[in-house]
Amino acid sequence: MSDPRILFASDNAALAASLVGHCSAASGLRAIRTDNAAAAAAALAETATQDIVLCVVDMALPQAEVERLAAASANARVPWLAVGDRYTSDLRKRAETLDAIDYVVADAEDCQAVARFAERLLRNRPVRILVVEDSGFMRAHLRRQLRRYQFRVHMAATPGMGMRILEQRPDIMAVIIDYDMPDQNGVELTRSIRRQFRHREICLIGISGKAPRSISAEFLKNGGDDYLHKPFEREELYSRVLHGVVAVERILEIKRLERLRRMFLSMLAHDLKSPAGGIVGAANLILDGICGQVGGEVREMAAVISQAGRRLCTLASNMQDLTRLETGRLEPVLASTCLDSLILERVRLAEATASGKGIRLEVTTRPLPPMEIDADLVARLLDNVLSNAVKFSPLRSVVRVEMDAASQEAVVRVRDQGPGIQPEERARLFKPFERLSAKPTAGEKSLGLGLAIAEGIVAAHGGRIWVESTPGQGASFCFALPIGKGADQSSVCICE
Repeated sequence: MSDPRILFASDNAALAASLVGHCSAASGLRAIRTDNAAAAAAALAETATQDIVLCVVDMALPQAEVERLAAASANARVPWLAVGDRYTSDLRKRAETLDAIDYVVADAEDCQAVARFAERLLRNRPVRILVVEDSGFMRAHLRRQLRRYQFRVHMAATPGMGMRILEQRPDIMAVIIDYDMPDQNGVELTRSIRRQFRHREICLIGISGKAPRSISAEFLKNGGDDYLHKPFEREELYSRVLHGVVAVERILEIKRLERLRRMFLSMLAHDLKSPAGGIVGAANLILDGICGQVGGEVREMAAVISQAGRRLCTLASNMQDLTRLETGRLEPVLASTCLDSLILERVRLAEATASGKGIRLEVTTRPLPPMEIDADLVARLLDNVLSNAVKFSPLRSVVRVEMDAASQEAVVRVRDQGPGIQPEERARLFKPFERLSAKPTAGEKSLGLGLAIAEGIVAAHGGRIWVESTPGQGASFCFALPIGKGADQSSVCICE
């Protein structure tokens, strides 16, 4: 079989040339152009070898020729599209009477509507639609109409059969559901589909002729996407089904791109970690004098390289953590850990950055029993929250870190003296790649990942994270981690 083609029947040379050009550019479909009905009918008779997917007929042709082409299209089971240079109710009625699948306005200067229609028909070919309808006549009618628009149609006479087809065919994109069925009504079936296939993208369209029109709201409230009241026009059916299919296609494409983004971030983080670690290690060898005595300028450069390398390592770890969070693979490896000693350790490391801005870090903790936490993940949580506080604090200010216990939780607060958080921006605060109106006080760069990862780490431990802030008066980033029911309250960590 040859490649899919479109047949244009028009005696308007300019219109035909424009249609051929637009359709070739939009979909790559090869076009056959003829200016008389006899040649077009002969081409339609050879559809089996030429694979004509659409016959486009200029309604300006004589009435007898239009009728002949409509009959030839019906015999060849090829949908035909009526085209006119203007919209009139008479032309549309003629096209509908002759069983055209649609009527489109097009002229030589603007044929994009026809090109889009043809391109969409071609894209409909792999799309599968399920019809769940107990009436044999209505099933056959819906199948015939949907097949004309190139959809692949599956039929089910009962809700149970429909559910089995959905289990067997994960590629079904839309389901048309009749309301009035004996075993289970359409609203109940809609609810069952959403419950059983909640992770699948499926458009559900309810239809009914006997039920009151208010039933449309029940369909929508129970997971339906659209509703049609019988009797409906063929064009209305196609428009509603196509609207749902396009919505599903867009969601699937977004999910595909999201998977690619996660894969890219994971690969990038993995490939960055090793060389960044090597850079830090080499710079530290120079700073530790392992490579011999070096001058002051060399030591300064080695310190800059080491610091930049550590930032790169942190960035790679953040990207890796983000992909693990988004895919649900961030699983803490729990071990008995003293949270207060871990806080002191991370504060000492943060002091190196804070001292460059003249910022003083003050810590207040109380002894707590050892907690079952992932020390590496909580260390990154503390690093991210402390880094955020230092980044947005003014020069020569104070960042206070406090830890206390309340209701079987260890509560940590990191208070800064920065610009604070605007109320309308709080909803975006813990989302990845978000940047708010507040700016780092020393021009530090940020991807907006730190707080998103902090929230994920806290959630993975069964805790909670929040912010307390008044604009212009700083912010307190707080998180609470469960101490654990099995902790021995008499055994505490003593940090010196």
